[in-house]
Amino acid sequence: TEKMMKVVLDEKLAYTNERDKKGRLSWTYDMDECADLSQEIAKECHDRVKASMGETPRYKLIFHCAVGENNGQAIRNASRCLWDRDLDSCATAVWTNARLYAVVMCFALFYE
Repeated sequence: TEKMMKVVLDEKLAYTNERDKKGRLSWTYDMDECADLSQEIAKECHDRVKASMGETPRYKLIFHCAVGENNGQAIRNASRCLWDRDLDSCATAVWTNARLYAVVMCFALFYE
Protein backbone atom coordinates (compact mmCIF):
# COMPACT_ATOMS: atom_id res chain seq x y z
CA THR A 1 0.00 0.00 0.00
CA GLU A 2 2.79 2.44 0.84
CA LYS A 3 4.42 1.81 -2.54
CA MET A 4 1.14 2.46 -4.38
CA MET A 5 0.59 5.69 -2.46
CA LYS A 6 4.18 6.80 -3.13
CA VAL A 7 3.66 6.20 -6.87
CA VAL A 8 0.48 8.33 -6.78
CA LEU A 9 2.35 11.14 -5.00
CA ASP A 10 5.18 10.96 -7.55
CA GLU A 11 2.73 11.08 -10.47
CA LYS A 12 0.50 13.85 -9.13
CA LEU A 13 3.31 16.10 -7.89
CA ALA A 14 5.94 15.63 -10.60
CA TYR A 15 5.01 18.93 -12.29
CA THR A 16 6.01 20.86 -9.16
CA ASN A 17 9.67 19.94 -9.85
CA GLU A 18 9.76 21.79 -13.20
CA ARG A 19 12.53 24.35 -13.39
CA ASP A 20 13.04 27.57 -15.32
CA LYS A 21 16.04 28.36 -17.55
CA LYS A 22 18.13 29.36 -14.54
CA GLY A 23 17.47 26.06 -12.75
CA ARG A 24 15.05 27.45 -10.15
CA LEU A 25 11.77 25.77 -9.34
CA SER A 26 9.13 27.53 -11.43
CA TRP A 27 6.09 26.26 -9.51
CA THR A 28 4.71 28.47 -6.74
CA TYR A 29 2.45 27.45 -3.86
CA ASP A 30 -1.27 28.11 -4.22
CA MET A 31 -3.55 27.16 -1.33
CA ASP A 32 -6.62 26.46 -3.50
CA GLU A 33 -4.65 24.35 -5.97
CA CYS A 34 -3.19 22.29 -3.10
CA ALA A 35 -6.64 21.76 -1.57
CA ASP A 36 -7.87 20.30 -4.86
CA LEU A 37 -4.65 18.35 -5.26
CA SER A 38 -4.98 16.72 -1.84
CA GLN A 39 -8.50 15.53 -2.73
CA GLU A 40 -7.28 14.12 -6.04
CA ILE A 41 -4.40 12.29 -4.33
CA ALA A 42 -6.67 10.77 -1.67
CA LYS A 43 -9.18 9.62 -4.31
CA GLU A 44 -6.50 8.12 -6.55
CA CYS A 45 -4.89 6.31 -3.61
CA HIS A 46 -8.29 5.00 -2.54
CA ASP A 47 -9.09 3.71 -6.03
CA ARG A 48 -5.73 1.95 -6.44
CA VAL A 49 -5.68 0.37 -3.00
CA LYS A 50 -9.30 -0.78 -3.27
CA ALA A 51 -8.63 -2.29 -6.71
CA SER A 52 -5.65 -4.22 -5.33
CA MET A 53 -7.76 -5.73 -2.54
CA GLY A 54 -9.95 -7.87 -4.80
CA GLU A 55 -13.69 -8.29 -5.15
CA THR A 56 -15.06 -8.13 -1.63
CA PRO A 57 -12.74 -6.24 0.68
CA ARG A 58 -13.58 -6.69 4.33
CA TYR A 59 -11.87 -3.47 5.28
CA LYS A 60 -13.17 0.05 5.52
CA LEU A 61 -10.55 2.33 3.99
CA ILE A 62 -10.01 5.83 5.30
CA PHE A 63 -7.57 8.17 3.56
CA HIS A 64 -6.13 11.46 4.75
CA CYS A 65 -3.93 13.66 2.59
CA ALA A 66 -2.16 16.89 3.54
CA VAL A 67 -0.39 19.08 0.97
CA GLY A 68 1.35 22.23 2.12
CA GLU A 69 4.04 24.79 1.47
CA ASN A 70 7.58 23.81 2.43
CA ASN A 71 9.54 26.73 3.86
CA GLY A 72 12.18 24.62 5.57
CA GLN A 73 10.05 24.06 8.65
CA ALA A 74 9.64 20.77 10.45
CA ILE A 75 6.28 19.02 10.12
CA ARG A 76 4.93 16.44 12.54
CA ASN A 77 1.82 14.55 11.53
CA ALA A 78 0.13 12.32 14.10
CA SER A 79 -3.04 10.27 14.27
CA ARG A 80 -4.88 8.39 16.94
CA CYS A 81 -7.62 5.81 16.72
CA LEU A 82 -9.12 2.83 18.48
CA TRP A 83 -8.66 -0.42 16.64
CA ASP A 84 -7.89 -4.10 16.73
CA ARG A 85 -4.10 -4.56 16.70
CA ASP A 86 -4.37 -7.94 14.98
CA LEU A 87 -6.66 -6.98 12.08
CA ASP A 88 -6.48 -3.22 11.49
CA SER A 89 -3.55 -1.44 9.89
CA CYS A 90 -2.25 1.83 8.52
CA ALA A 91 0.22 3.00 5.89
CA THR A 92 1.87 6.36 5.22
CA ALA A 93 3.68 7.85 2.22
CA VAL A 94 5.58 11.16 2.18
CA TRP A 95 6.73 13.34 -0.72
CA THR A 96 8.70 16.58 -0.54
CA ASN A 97 10.71 19.04 -2.58
CA ALA A 98 12.04 22.56 -1.95
CA ARG A 99 8.58 24.18 -2.19
CA LEU A 100 6.02 21.54 -1.25
CA TYR A 101 5.35 18.61 1.06
CA ALA A 102 2.64 15.96 0.88
CA VAL A 103 1.65 13.25 3.32
CA VAL A 104 -0.98 10.61 2.58
CA MET A 105 -2.21 8.11 5.16
CA CYS A 106 -4.39 5.04 4.73
CA PHE A 107 -6.23 3.39 7.59
CA ALA A 108 -7.67 -0.07 6.96
CA LEU A 109 -10.29 -1.08 9.52
CA PHE A 110 -11.61 -4.64 9.46
CA TYR A 111 -15.38 -5.09 9.58
CA GLU A 112 -17.68 -8.09 9.41
